[in-house]
Amino acid sequence: MEIQNLADNLGLDVEDVNELLELYIETTSADLNELKAAVNAGNAEEVHQKSHSIKGSSGNLGLNELYEAAKEIDDRARANSLDGLDLLVQAFDEKYEKFVHEVRK
Repeated sequence: MEIQNLADNLGLDVEDVNELLELYIETTSADLNELKAAVNAGNAEEVHQKSHSIKGSSGNLGLNELYEAAKEIDDRARANSLDGLDLLVQAFDEKYEKFVHEVRK
């Protein structure tokens, strides 16, 4: 991930973007754990709330790949369609972990 490009897109300096990314990682990690629990419990409303939160924060930072993955989960949860959500959450988790690794290297 090119932090400078993200900073330019957001109109911020690199230091501010790094702080935002750390906050994003902290909150998304917590939301992702709750999202996984909601999927396991079959709680579509909680899945919607957590995926919507992740989708919004990802979109606000211009993290399009994560945004699109969270949007797919959110759309399915809003339609109360939980079939296959575990696989979508797993796919999101893999993309998210790759993102975290890139940010922190």
